[in-house]
Amino acid sequence: MKICVIGLGKIGTIIARKLASGGHEVVASTLHPERHRDVEREGIKLYYSNREAARAADVVILAVKPKDVTKVLKEIRSEVEDKLVISIAAAVPLKIMEKVCPKSRIVRAMPNITALVNEAVTAISPGGKATKEDIELACSIFNLMGEAVVVDEEAMDTVTGFVGSGPAYAFMLIDALADAGVKVGLPKDMALKMAARTVLGSARMILENKGHPSELKDWVVTPGGVTIMGLYELEKRSIRAALMEAVDAAVNKAREITSKISEEVDL
Repeated sequence: MKICVIGLGKIGTIIARKLASGGHEVVASTLHPERHRDVEREGIKLYYSNREAARAADVVILAVKPKDVTKVLKEIRSEVEDKLVISIAAAVPLKIMEKVCPKSRIVRAMPNITALVNEAVTAISPGGKATKEDIELACSIFNLMGEAVVVDEEAMDTVTGFVGSGPAYAFMLIDALADAGVKVGLPKDMALKMAARTVLGSARMILENKGHPSELKDWVVTPGGVTIMGLYELEKRSIRAALMEAVDAAVNKAREITSKISEEVDL
């Protein structure tokens, strides 16, 4: 399978590299090829032209900014007829992309940055012309970077604000936990490693079905012990509500951007 990645920003570069290491033949186009000579050394062929890159591939992954999606699709339209096009751009609805490229089979995907370590949850939403085989192929591509889940398009803005943004919330929590370690006397590098490993181990216990988070929390808590005092302080500061409100705000922003793009896009 020859796959084209258009756009080599952070997530586009990760996807291209994971596909190449997974045995696919990968080509890519970018506005700044000189910045990406390292991926060439990994066997990824670079093109200056989006059209040439798309022409050379069986599947095209669109990894450009939302504002550039329709422009790029218009540019490559004739090269992606009867091909699968996967867009990872947030907030650009399938109906808009299908109107620009009516002869293509289009799928939306929303991975996150943890694809770098093969731990991304990627939401997959197929367009009207996407076949069962297209959906399976899209899932197999993103399963190389974690786990793919098929969702209705109505859920994509929610996924964007929850899963797409989720690593930022986790990074902030880990950094805050590490700072807490420094406050009580640990060196920052030691505290950061301990915080990250603690969060990683906790997540793995949940993923390996060791119990529900509330149940596992109770494994750590002892009557009158140190953990319950820490949890009491967190509850006083409404950490649960803060996280819920953060996700709400991100999801609402994603919906706002989707609405704006739908209204302003030049077809």
